[in-house]
Amino acid sequence: MPSRDVGDLLAATYATPGGALTVVVDRHAVGDLGPRSYGAVVLGTFRDLRDETVRLPEGRRIHPRTRTPEIGDVLERYADGDVNALEEVSVVQPGGPFQQEVWRAMRSIRAGSIDTYAGLARRAGNGRASRAAGTACAINLVAPFVPCHRVVASNGIGGYGYGVDVKVDLLEHEGVLL
Repeated sequence: MPSRDVGDLLAATYATPGGALTVVVDRHAVGDLGPRSYGAVVLGTFRDLRDETVRLPEGRRIHPRTRTPEIGDVLERYADGDVNALEEVSVVQPGGPFQQEVWRAMRSIRAGSIDTYAGLARRAGNGRASRAAGTACAINLVAPFVPCHRVVASNGIGGYGYGVDVKVDLLEHEGVLL
């Protein structure tokens, strides 16, 4: 196996109820849940990884098809019905202070429930910033671990960067009746 340096990222695709999810891990990062043996997830996407590399830091070498057993275990349990398993994964992503608060608040939305963009903004400490909360959802790099799919518009399902069908599949898997 070729040697890997600190800048290397590991990527693998896993089956989920929303479809094929590609997860990119930085083995040397410390995420929101503290140090983990796998480091932290820096990207989760339902798109082809080639379409997402612009969202990763430049100069990082990606090793595709390099599975991380801990991530695979969590996603397998999630697919098998342990809808709270995603909460066990440590993530890290760049963003400003309010975006970090929104993502933290988003992680507190329990599986099987939803919140609105306005409710998410309140949870993040600024009830008047529902558009900014929506923007934080749109730029979230680590779906579905930071569960932007659990945030809906006040007048309906709302959008989802990976398509409303993926959002609906994830919510229905988690027991949300739409």
